[in-house]
Amino acid sequence: MKHKYFTESAQALILVALGAIGLFGIAGLAIDGSAKFSDRRHAQNAADTAALEGALSMARGQVNWNIDALDRALENGYDDDHTSNEVEVHSPPISGAYACSSPNNNIRFDCNDYVQVIIDSHVDTYFARVVGILQTHNHVEAVASKITSDNYFKIGGSAVVALNPEGCALMAQGNTNVQVVGGGLYSNSASSCSFKKETCAGTTNIDADALGTVGTISMVGGASLNTGCLPDANLAPGAAIQLPFPPPWDEITPPAQCSQPTINITGNPSAAVLSPGHYTAMPPKNNMKDITLQPGIYCIDTDITIGSTDYIRVTGTFGVSPGVMFYIKPGGSFKFNGGSRAQLWGMTPAQVALDPTLAPYKNYVIYAAPDYASGTPQTCNINGGSGSAFKGTIYAPYCSITMNGGSGPNGFQTQIIGFDVKFSGTSDIYLTYDSSSSPTFDIPIQIGLTK
Repeated sequence: MKHKYFTESAQALILVALGAIGLFGIAGLAIDGSAKFSDRRHAQNAADTAALEGALSMARGQVNWNIDALDRALENGYDDDHTSNEVEVHSPPISGAYACSSPNNNIRFDCNDYVQVIIDSHVDTYFARVVGILQTHNHVEAVASKITSDNYFKIGGSAVVALNPEGCALMAQGNTNVQVVGGGLYSNSASSCSFKKETCAGTTNIDADALGTVGTISMVGGASLNTGCLPDANLAPGAAIQLPFPPPWDEITPPAQCSQPTINITGNPSAAVLSPGHYTAMPPKNNMKDITLQPGIYCIDTDITIGSTDYIRVTGTFGVSPGVMFYIKPGGSFKFNGGSRAQLWGMTPAQVALDPTLAPYKNYVIYAAPDYASGTPQTCNINGGSGSAFKGTIYAPYCSITMNGGSGPNGFQTQIIGFDVKFSGTSDIYLTYDSSSSPTFDIPIQIGLTK
C-alpha cells in the first residue's frame, strides 16, 4: 500500500493563492476606493458649480437657466449620458429642506427661488472585480439660492414698515384712529401677532389711493385681533417672504458734516437760526425753544428732543423750498413731544439737482443710523401735533417707534420705517404716502449654496 503525502510546496501554493485574493482585495480597496472618493469630490464640485450657475442665470431672468446648469456640469465632466452618470436639475427642489413641502416655505423662503442639482455617477472598478464588484456609485446633491429685489415685499409701496422679524412688530392700541392714504402697512414679523390690535376702540383705515380704494395691512406672520375688532383694511397674513434682519440693503454713508467739528452755540438763547453742520444734539441748547433751520444736512451725535412747547421749522415754504435731512449717528434717537410744532421736509429734487452730492440723502427727512451690535433697539417717539407736518421718509430701522395721535390731515406726508411701529394715544393720526417722495431700497442679486 502506497501513501500519498502533500509536500510543503503544495501547501505554500494554497496559502499564496489565498493571500493573493486578500492582496487583490486590499489593492481594490485602495485603488478603486480612492477612485470612488475622487469621483465623489469631483461630482460634488460639479453639482455645486452647476447649481450656482443655474441660480445666477435664473436671477438674471434667463429662460434656459436649467440648460446653463447642465452645461456647467458638462464642463466638469458630467454629461448626463445615462451610462456613466445622470444629471438632474430642478427648481423648485424635489427633496430636502428647500422643497415646497417644507413648513417654512412662503415664510422664510420661496421654494421657487432655489435650484437643486443631483448627480449620480458610476465608476468602473479594476481590482475589485476579483471579488465581483464591477462598479461603485456616487450620489451627490447641491442646492443654490437666488435673492433679488423680487424676493421680498416691496416696502417702497408701504406708508409704514415694521422690520422686526419676530414678535408684535406692528400694533394699534388705544383710541387712535389711523387714517392712511396712498400706501399700505407692512409687518416683517413671522409671529402670530405680526399685526396686533389690542382693543375695539379706534380704527385702522387704509386707503390705497386718493379715491378711497381699501388698502392692505400685509404681514409675514398672522394677525392678532380681539373678537370683532377688525380694522377698516384688508388683512393679508402670510402675504410676504420675510426680509432678513438686519435688512439686506446697504446703509447710506455718513454725510461729510459728521466729520466736521461740532458747532457750539454761545450763550443760552431761546431762539436761533441754525446752519447745516455737526451738532451734539438737537436742540444744541436746552433752553432753545424756537429753532429755524437753514436747508441742508444736520449730523446729530445723540438725539433729537423737541419739547411740548418747542417749535422747529425749515425756512421757506413747506415741501417746496429746499429742505433738510437729520442724520442721527448709530445709537441715537428722536422724540417729538405732544404739543410741539415741527415743520420739517426732506431735500427737494431741485435742491439735489443743484448739488448732486446730496443725492444719497434725497427723500429722507430723518435718518437714524442703526447700531445693531448693541442688541437693544432705541426708543423713538413722534407725537403728532395739529401744528406739525413732516414730509419725506423717517428711517429708523433699529428704533421702536411710537406714534401718538393729534396730527392734522396733512401732518405726516411721509413714510415711517422702524424696528417696531406702534400707533397709540387717544387722537387721530393721518398718514399720506407718496412713493415718488420716498427713497429706493436696492437689494443686490445674491447667489449662494445652501447645501
